Amino acid sequence: MSLKDSWLDRTSCDPKVDGIALNRLLPGTYAYVDRPAGPHHVVATQLLFPGESYLDFNTEPGRTYFFSIRPSDRSRAMQGGGMAFGLVGMGVMAAASSGADNKGPVDFVPL
Repeated sequence: MSLKDSWLDRTSCDPKVDGIALNRLLPGTYAYVDRPAGPHHVVATQLLFPGESYLDFNTEPGRTYFFSIRPSDRSRAMQGGGMAFGLVGMGVMAAASSGADNKGPVDFVPL
């Protein structure tokens, strides 16, 4: 995360890689997990957020993979509704954005 990032681009999540829980990711932090080559499944959740973000990818032997997290469009919509209209706005935006492609709190961005 750089100083050029907007404060709205900062988020946190509770990730799991292949079912293994990692430490909570907060702005400016990272998590590392050593996994064998092959297919992997990442899930990210947030407390009180109505959905999960998923990432499925394959790894190759000897390679290192990096991903950044950003708030999903649904998360941004709910955050905006909450800032403007409190819990009611957040609930309305949760319902309005329930058809989003990513129903979870974050998007995974490969680096």
